[in-house]
Amino acid sequence: MKRALLSRQAGTPVSSVLDRTLIFNEIEVLDEAIPYIKRSAGIAEINVIELSVGQNGVFEGKTKHGDKVELLVPVDKTVPGMPTFAFENI
Repeated sequence: MKRALLSRQAGTPVSSVLDRTLIFNEIEVLDEAIPYIKRSAGIAEINVIELSVGQNGVFEGKTKHGDKVELLVPVDKTVPGMPTFAFENI
């Protein structure tokens, strides 16, 4: 963050340095990487869950097909660019 603040060009708003918006879609990148991860790690099944904040302010997880799922790990500290991982034997 300090490097981004110091290397910004004149006229760049300071608020843009603290912006956590990513320039790519994390879900698309993970979907493209799934075959490689499965093959290299010997994993049988990978589910990518997208988080959103529900109506009552609680995190909700949904699959890419829109199905709601139970969250397996605490996601309070999950932010863009720093995903949370959960592994379980099936």
